Parts: sequence; C-alpha cells; structure tokens
Amino acid sequence: MFGWGRKAAVEKRAKQIARMVLLVIDGLQTKTYEQSVEIFSNPGNVPSTRELDNRELSFQIRFSSACWYDAVAVYPRGPNETDQPHFYMQGAGDDWGVFISGNANPDNRVAVELHLPPGQKAGRDARAVVRALQATPGWSGYLG
Repeated sequence: MFGWGRKAAVEKRAKQIARMVLLVIDGLQTKTYEQSVEIFSNPGNVPSTRELDNRELSFQIRFSSACWYDAVAVYPRGPNETDQPHFYMQGAGDDWGVFISGNANPDNRVAVELHLPPGQKAGRDARAVVRALQATPGWSGYLG
C-alpha cells in the first residue's frame, strides 16, 4: 500500500481518466471521423496515411511528465460497415500496464485491466488505478 498523498493523487487521476473516457465516447457517438481529428489530434500531429485509410485517430493524453496514455479511436471505414466505433488506451509511465477499452454503444461498459508484456513490471500506480476505475459505475474488468 502507499501513503495518503499517493492514494489521493491516484484517485484524482482515476477521476480525470474517467472524464476523458466519457469525452472520447461522446466524440465516437456524436462526431464524424473528420470532426474528431480536429478535436483530438495533438498539436502538430496529423493522422498518417495508414490511419486515415483505416479511420484511426491516435492521440496522447498527458496527466504529468510521469504519467500519460496513448489512445486510439477507430471509426467505421464506410457507411456499409457494421462495426461500432471503438477506442482503446494504454497507460505509460506511472500507469504502465493499464489498458482501457470501450465502444460507442451507450449500453457498453468500459473495460479496464492490467496488461503487461511478459517480464514487464507494472507502473508504480497501475494496479491502484485499475482498482479505482473498476469501482467506477459503468466500468468492468472484463475485456471481451
């Protein structure tokens, strides 16, 4: 376990992450791919040709110099595609190993789990962030 200051910081960050996820889901539900590129693209970073062809939008959410998330939102390639727009986010730094995913379905639960490559060690706050987010209404620990 860690001290009160660390716990408070993790809980605050978990709330910020949950708010950002709601913003991403809202964008998937209400914005076109082109509108989302304008809203979510990091300054000076435009989607690559591959991302444009696949209707993927990659962006980074930075909480501090020691904690950030790389995110990808995916839109259907055309009007005849039946796939729901979806997203995933991978924590880095202090949250290395946190993996969050969801889609634009209003009834869909957002999933959060700890996913690490073999032999890798989780970031110092990763497990606590996963626990805090799994306790958030509408979130679960099941990816599937």
